[in-house]
Amino acid sequence: MSGTYKVLNFLGARVNYGGRVTDDKDVRLISSILGRFVRPETLDVGFKFSDSDTYQTIEGSTQDDYIRYIQQLPLNPSPEAFGLHDNAEITTNQAEARTLLELVLSVQPRQSSGAGKSREEVIDEICQSIYDKTPDPFDYDDVLEKYPTDYNESMNTVLAQEVIKYNRLLKVMKRDLVLVRKGLKGEVVMSEDLDALATSLFNNQVPLAFANAGYLSLKPLGSWIQDTNDRVDFI
Repeated sequence: MSGTYKVLNFLGARVNYGGRVTDDKDVRLISSILGRFVRPETLDVGFKFSDSDTYQTIEGSTQDDYIRYIQQLPLNPSPEAFGLHDNAEITTNQAEARTLLELVLSVQPRQSSGAGKSREEVIDEICQSIYDKTPDPFDYDDVLEKYPTDYNESMNTVLAQEVIKYNRLLKVMKRDLVLVRKGLKGEVVMSEDLDALATSLFNNQVPLAFANAGYLSLKPLGSWIQDTNDRVDFI
Protein backbone atom coordinates (compact mmCIF):
# COMPACT_ATOMS: atom_id res chain seq x y z
CA MET A 1 0.00 0.00 0.00
CA SER A 2 1.43 3.37 -1.02
CA GLY A 3 1.96 6.24 1.38
CA THR A 4 -1.17 8.13 0.26
CA TYR A 5 -3.47 5.17 0.95
CA LYS A 6 -1.77 4.50 4.27
CA VAL A 7 -2.52 8.06 5.32
CA LEU A 8 -6.17 7.76 4.25
CA ASN A 9 -6.52 4.48 6.11
CA PHE A 10 -4.93 5.94 9.23
CA LEU A 11 -7.19 9.00 9.14
CA GLY A 12 -10.30 6.87 8.82
CA ALA A 13 -9.41 4.00 11.13
CA ARG A 14 -7.57 5.82 13.90
CA VAL A 15 -8.51 9.51 13.73
CA ASN A 16 -11.93 10.31 12.27
CA TYR A 17 -13.80 7.18 13.38
CA GLY A 18 -11.20 5.20 15.25
CA GLY A 19 -10.65 8.06 17.67
CA ARG A 20 -14.01 7.18 19.22
CA VAL A 21 -13.10 3.53 19.68
CA THR A 22 -11.37 2.58 22.92
CA ASP A 23 -10.79 -1.13 22.39
CA ASP A 24 -7.53 -1.82 20.56
CA LYS A 25 -8.98 -4.94 18.90
CA ASP A 26 -11.84 -2.90 17.42
CA VAL A 27 -9.33 -0.38 16.08
CA ARG A 28 -7.46 -3.20 14.33
CA LEU A 29 -10.76 -4.47 12.92
CA ILE A 30 -11.65 -1.04 11.52
CA SER A 31 -8.22 -0.71 9.94
CA SER A 32 -8.51 -4.18 8.41
CA ILE A 33 -11.95 -3.46 6.94
CA LEU A 34 -10.89 -0.11 5.49
CA GLY A 35 -7.81 -1.78 4.05
CA ARG A 36 -10.10 -3.71 1.70
CA PHE A 37 -11.47 -0.48 0.24
CA VAL A 38 -8.72 2.13 0.60
CA ARG A 39 -6.20 0.65 -1.81
CA PRO A 40 -4.90 1.40 -5.33
CA GLU A 41 -6.74 -1.58 -6.87
CA THR A 42 -10.09 0.12 -6.27
CA LEU A 43 -9.37 2.38 -9.25
CA ASP A 44 -9.19 -0.61 -11.62
CA VAL A 45 -12.42 -1.20 -13.58
CA GLY A 46 -14.10 -4.40 -12.43
CA PHE A 47 -12.52 -4.42 -8.96
CA LYS A 48 -14.91 -6.24 -6.62
CA PHE A 49 -15.51 -4.85 -3.15
CA SER A 50 -17.23 -8.09 -2.09
CA ASP A 51 -17.56 -11.71 -3.19
CA SER A 52 -20.54 -10.94 -5.40
CA ASP A 53 -20.63 -8.74 -8.49
CA THR A 54 -22.97 -6.23 -6.86
CA TYR A 55 -20.33 -3.84 -5.60
CA GLN A 56 -17.48 -3.12 -8.01
CA THR A 57 -15.65 -0.34 -9.77
CA ILE A 58 -17.47 0.58 -12.99
CA GLU A 59 -16.22 2.09 -16.20
CA GLY A 60 -17.90 5.46 -15.83
CA SER A 61 -16.83 8.68 -17.47
CA THR A 62 -19.49 11.09 -16.16
CA GLN A 63 -21.25 11.82 -12.91
CA ASP A 64 -24.53 10.50 -14.34
CA ASP A 65 -22.89 7.11 -14.98
CA TYR A 66 -22.07 6.74 -11.31
CA ILE A 67 -25.48 8.04 -10.21
CA ARG A 68 -27.24 5.44 -12.37
CA TYR A 69 -25.01 2.71 -10.91
CA ILE A 70 -25.69 3.84 -7.36
CA GLN A 71 -29.44 3.97 -7.97
CA GLN A 72 -29.51 0.32 -9.01
CA LEU A 73 -27.76 -0.86 -5.85
CA PRO A 74 -29.91 -2.65 -3.22
CA LEU A 75 -31.84 -0.29 -0.97
CA ASN A 76 -30.99 -2.45 2.06
CA PRO A 77 -27.39 -3.58 1.59
CA SER A 78 -26.27 -6.92 2.93
CA PRO A 79 -23.31 -7.22 5.36
CA GLU A 80 -21.01 -8.08 2.45
CA ALA A 81 -21.19 -4.45 1.36
CA PHE A 82 -19.21 -3.54 4.47
CA GLY A 83 -16.85 -6.49 4.44
CA LEU A 84 -18.73 -8.27 7.22
CA HIS A 85 -19.97 -11.84 7.59
CA ASP A 86 -23.60 -12.66 6.80
CA ASN A 87 -24.19 -13.45 10.48
CA ALA A 88 -23.66 -9.76 11.27
CA GLU A 89 -27.15 -9.16 9.92
CA ILE A 90 -28.69 -11.35 12.64
CA THR A 91 -27.80 -8.95 15.42
CA THR A 92 -28.96 -5.96 13.36
CA ASN A 93 -32.32 -7.54 12.57
CA GLN A 94 -32.86 -8.48 16.21
CA ALA A 95 -32.09 -4.94 17.35
CA GLU A 96 -34.37 -3.39 14.72
CA ALA A 97 -37.21 -5.78 15.58
CA ARG A 98 -36.82 -5.05 19.29
CA THR A 99 -36.82 -1.31 18.65
CA LEU A 100 -39.94 -1.57 16.47
CA LEU A 101 -41.84 -3.61 19.07
CA GLU A 102 -40.82 -1.23 21.86
CA LEU A 103 -42.07 1.70 19.76
CA VAL A 104 -45.42 -0.01 19.18
CA LEU A 105 -45.78 -0.73 22.88
CA SER A 106 -44.87 2.84 23.80
CA VAL A 107 -47.73 4.34 21.77
CA GLN A 108 -50.45 1.99 22.97
CA PRO A 109 -53.27 3.54 25.06
CA ARG A 110 -52.49 3.87 28.74
CA GLN A 111 -56.14 3.77 29.79
CA SER A 112 -58.14 0.57 29.68
CA SER A 113 -61.69 0.61 28.40
CA GLY A 114 -64.69 -1.26 29.77
CA ALA A 115 -65.09 -2.69 33.24
CA GLY A 116 -61.67 -4.33 33.38
CA LYS A 117 -58.80 -3.38 35.66
CA SER A 118 -57.09 -0.07 35.09
CA ARG A 119 -53.47 0.19 34.02
CA GLU A 120 -52.46 1.32 37.50
CA GLU A 121 -54.20 -1.64 39.11
CA VAL A 122 -52.46 -4.07 36.77
CA ILE A 123 -49.06 -2.52 37.47
CA ASP A 124 -49.71 -2.57 41.21
CA GLU A 125 -50.55 -6.29 41.09
CA ILE A 126 -47.46 -7.01 39.01
CA CYS A 127 -45.26 -5.13 41.49
CA GLN A 128 -46.78 -7.02 44.41
CA SER A 129 -46.38 -10.38 42.66
CA ILE A 130 -42.74 -9.78 41.73
CA TYR A 131 -41.96 -8.39 45.19
CA ASP A 132 -43.39 -11.50 46.85
CA LYS A 133 -41.33 -13.75 44.56
CA THR A 134 -38.10 -11.79 44.99
CA PRO A 135 -35.91 -13.32 47.73
CA ASP A 136 -34.19 -11.20 50.34
CA PRO A 137 -30.51 -10.29 49.79
CA PHE A 138 -27.87 -12.63 51.17
CA ASP A 139 -26.17 -11.98 54.48
CA TYR A 140 -22.76 -11.11 53.08
CA ASP A 141 -20.97 -11.30 56.44
CA ASP A 142 -22.44 -14.74 57.09
CA VAL A 143 -21.29 -15.91 53.65
CA LEU A 144 -17.73 -14.70 54.30
CA GLU A 145 -17.71 -16.41 57.67
CA LYS A 146 -18.77 -19.77 56.22
CA TYR A 147 -16.69 -19.45 53.03
CA PRO A 148 -13.71 -17.18 53.82
CA THR A 149 -11.44 -15.94 51.07
CA ASP A 150 -8.61 -18.41 50.69
CA TYR A 151 -5.95 -18.64 48.01
CA ASN A 152 -6.33 -22.41 48.14
CA GLU A 153 -10.07 -22.26 47.43
CA SER A 154 -10.90 -20.05 44.45
CA MET A 155 -14.60 -20.93 44.52
CA ASN A 156 -15.01 -18.98 47.75
CA THR A 157 -13.86 -15.84 45.98
CA VAL A 158 -16.25 -16.48 43.09
CA LEU A 159 -19.11 -17.06 45.54
CA ALA A 160 -18.41 -13.78 47.34
CA GLN A 161 -18.37 -11.88 44.05
CA GLU A 162 -21.66 -13.45 42.93
CA VAL A 163 -23.27 -12.64 46.26
CA ILE A 164 -22.26 -8.97 45.89
CA LYS A 165 -23.60 -8.89 42.34
CA TYR A 166 -26.98 -10.44 43.10
CA ASN A 167 -27.39 -8.52 46.35
CA ARG A 168 -27.14 -5.32 44.33
CA LEU A 169 -29.83 -6.56 41.94
CA LEU A 170 -32.18 -7.79 44.68
CA LYS A 171 -31.89 -4.51 46.59
CA VAL A 172 -32.68 -2.49 43.47
CA MET A 173 -35.70 -4.67 42.72
CA LYS A 174 -37.06 -4.49 46.27
CA ARG A 175 -36.57 -0.73 46.45
CA ASP A 176 -37.97 0.21 43.04
CA LEU A 177 -41.01 -2.06 43.27
CA VAL A 178 -41.99 -0.40 46.54
CA LEU A 179 -41.43 3.08 45.09
CA VAL A 180 -43.57 2.32 42.03
CA ARG A 181 -46.47 1.17 44.21
CA LYS A 182 -46.15 4.31 46.32
CA GLY A 183 -46.00 6.43 43.18
CA LEU A 184 -49.21 4.86 41.88
CA LYS A 185 -50.93 5.75 45.15
CA GLY A 186 -49.55 9.30 45.15
CA GLU A 187 -47.42 8.78 48.24
CA VAL A 188 -44.23 9.72 46.37
CA VAL A 189 -43.57 11.68 43.19
CA MET A 190 -43.78 9.47 40.11
CA SER A 191 -40.47 10.43 38.51
CA GLU A 192 -39.56 9.80 34.90
CA ASP A 193 -37.49 6.76 35.91
CA LEU A 194 -40.30 5.28 37.97
CA ASP A 195 -42.80 5.88 35.17
CA ALA A 196 -40.49 4.13 32.69
CA LEU A 197 -40.12 1.24 35.12
CA ALA A 198 -43.90 0.97 35.54
CA THR A 199 -44.38 1.01 31.76
CA SER A 200 -41.82 -1.79 31.33
CA LEU A 201 -43.62 -3.90 33.94
CA PHE A 202 -46.95 -3.33 32.20
CA ASN A 203 -45.43 -4.35 28.84
CA ASN A 204 -43.79 -7.49 30.28
CA GLN A 205 -40.33 -6.04 29.68
CA VAL A 206 -37.35 -6.13 32.02
CA PRO A 207 -36.98 -2.56 33.38
CA LEU A 208 -33.72 -0.83 32.51
CA ALA A 209 -32.93 -0.36 36.20
CA PHE A 210 -33.12 -4.14 36.74
CA ALA A 211 -31.12 -4.92 33.60
CA ASN A 212 -28.32 -2.49 34.53
CA ALA A 213 -27.97 -4.01 37.99
CA GLY A 214 -28.31 -7.59 36.78
CA TYR A 215 -26.99 -9.83 34.05
CA LEU A 216 -27.25 -9.90 30.26
CA SER A 217 -30.51 -11.43 29.09
CA LEU A 218 -33.00 -11.13 26.23
CA LYS A 219 -35.86 -12.81 28.07
CA PRO A 220 -39.21 -11.11 28.72
CA LEU A 221 -40.05 -10.07 32.26
CA GLY A 222 -41.87 -13.24 33.31
CA SER A 223 -39.09 -15.59 32.19
CA TRP A 224 -36.43 -13.21 33.50
CA ILE A 225 -37.95 -13.23 37.01
CA GLN A 226 -38.00 -17.03 37.05
CA ASP A 227 -34.44 -17.18 35.73
CA THR A 228 -33.28 -14.72 38.38
CA ASN A 229 -34.88 -16.73 41.15
CA ASP A 230 -33.29 -19.93 39.82
CA ARG A 231 -29.89 -18.25 39.81
CA VAL A 232 -30.33 -17.02 43.37
CA ASP A 233 -31.46 -20.49 44.47
CA PHE A 234 -28.37 -21.96 42.86
CA ILE A 235 -26.09 -19.58 44.75
